[in-house]
Amino acid sequence: MAVVMAGFVEFEITWRADVFSGAPQSSSAAEFGTLGINFRARRPRDEAEWAVALAALNCQVPA
Repeated sequence: MAVVMAGFVEFEITWRADVFSGAPQSSSAAEFGTLGINFRARRPRDEAEWAVALAALNCQVPA
């Protein structure tokens, strides 16, 4: 949601890994489920494309 609100579309995570494995505080990172990620997104071609991405956001909290 934050990426779309910042003006980007087509957000995707392209890589994820446990980059803290073997580090001195790896147990702390694992406790919180911390991962390293690479992601990509792009600027919309026009305002209409961004409006479609904004309209697709779902901010409802499940009951």
